[in-house]
Amino acid sequence: MTNRAAHFVDWLNQRFIQQGAPVQFSHEGPRVAAHGFGVALESAFQPIIGAVSGRTLGWEGLVRPHSLAGESLPVVEFLDRFATGDDMARVDRICRSLHLANFVRATPADGYLFLNLHPRHLLSTRRHGEVFSHIADAAGVPPQRIVMEILEHKTSDEAQLADAVKALKARGFLIALDDFGQEGHSVHYDRLTALKPNIVKFDRSLIAGASEARRYLLGRLVSAVHALGATVVAEGVETEDEAQIARDAGVDMLQGYLIGRPHGELSEGRLPLAANA
Repeated sequence: MTNRAAHFVDWLNQRFIQQGAPVQFSHEGPRVAAHGFGVALESAFQPIIGAVSGRTLGWEGLVRPHSLAGESLPVVEFLDRFATGDDMARVDRICRSLHLANFVRATPADGYLFLNLHPRHLLSTRRHGEVFSHIADAAGVPPQRIVMEILEHKTSDEAQLADAVKALKARGFLIALDDFGQEGHSVHYDRLTALKPNIVKFDRSLIAGASEARRYLLGRLVSAVHALGATVVAEGVETEDEAQIARDAGVDMLQGYLIGRPHGELSEGRLPLAANA
C-alpha cells in the first residue's frame, strides 16, 4: 500500500471517530476494509469500457458486506437496516469513502470512479457534497473523476433531489442516472430532464433479447439522451449479442459480466470479440 493510501486511511479514521461514527477502516492485506455496524465491509470494482475502443474508462465501486463470522450478506438487506435519512447518509458516506480508499490504493493513472448515491441520503442534508468534497480532497482525487450514481428509488421530494444534484455538479462531481428504463419504474423519465445528468446508465432490460422494433426504439432513445448532452452506458451486458445491440444503438460505454465481473482489484475490462469484426 502506498504512503498516500495509508495516510488517507488514517485520516478517515480520525474524521469518523471525531464524528462518533461506529466504524474503523483497516488495511487487510493489499486492500482496505471497514468494520462497523456489526459487519465487515469490502469493496468490489466492476470495469466500464468504451463501446468501440474497448479501453477501460472507469470502475463502479460496489460494497460487499460480511458478517463478523465471514458470511456474505445481501447488500439490500444491509442497507435496509438504516431507515432514517441521517443513518443512510452516514453509512452511504462510509461505503463511498471505503471505495475511494481502495481506488487510491490502486493508484490508476486515469479513469472514473462511479459511486452509488442513495436519494434518501441527498434528502437528509442541505449542504450537498460538502463533506465528501473534503474527503475526496484528502484522498487527492479530483471531483471531476468521481461519478455520483443516483439510484432508481422514489423520493418524497424530487425538487429537492434536483437541487442536491445541482449542488454536487457545482462542486465538480459528475452525475449519472442509474437503471434508466428499468421495468416497473416511472420516475426515470422525469429525472432525465430534471437532473440533467452527465451520464445515463441504461438498465439491461433495454438490450436483453431486444426485437428489431425495440432495437430501433433503443437507438432513438440513445439519440435523445445524446441530444441532452449526456453519455450512455449499457449496464448488465452479458452476451456478445447484447454488446452488439448496444453498439448498433450508439451506446458509448459497456458494463456487465461480459466486460468484467466485480473484483477486489481494479481489473481491465474485456473487449467483446464483435468489436474487432
